[in-house]
Amino acid sequence: MGATGMAMTMEDAQVQRKTRINGQRTRRRLLASAVSLWSQRGLLGVTVSAVAEHAGTTRRTVYHHFPTQEMLLEETERFVVTELAALAGGDTSYLSQPYGLVAGLAADNPDLIRSVLLGMLREDPRENAMFKNGVRYWSEVAAGGGLRDGIPPEHAAAVTLAMWLAATLVVSTGATEKERRAAARSFAASFEALLTHGILTSPPQGNS
Repeated sequence: MGATGMAMTMEDAQVQRKTRINGQRTRRRLLASAVSLWSQRGLLGVTVSAVAEHAGTTRRTVYHHFPTQEMLLEETERFVVTELAALAGGDTSYLSQPYGLVAGLAADNPDLIRSVLLGMLREDPRENAMFKNGVRYWSEVAAGGGLRDGIPPEHAAAVTLAMWLAATLVVSTGATEKERRAAARSFAASFEALLTHGILTSPPQGNS
């Protein structure tokens, strides 16, 4: 193979790698949008059209990654743990209502959220992605002077995750979906107020 052929092969490989990375990013964005919609509207609100609009893309793109509605919903459920771990680490880039995410999910599927959170309690916290991401995030907040004096990052991470359990408990008291949705919205405001006035020195720029 000549030098020109080798150069073209390397260029093709770079293009393929870039395409693959872009595809993975798009897939994550779509799933994050689906989880956000699930939290806000319930699982019935996770449609191809809604995900496309929320993610700022086309239905064709959604179908490219998830050929059927059933596959979209299945992958969304699997992605919940990934999204919660990202949220614990302060990643709110795909979320319009970060404080209400867990409460909103619990309003539609409390068993799923309970399973995820109780599973976290059964694990070694040092190996749990949600706790580890939370400690890392709150360490960064503390380094920037964002945590009140005397509050270790580990405690801040634990408080945040405990609030997720509290959200599930409060939302579960609703007898109807409408009541659970109202409880989720109310709890989101309480969650933000408790963090802002309890452990933070100023409103967070990106938080759980």
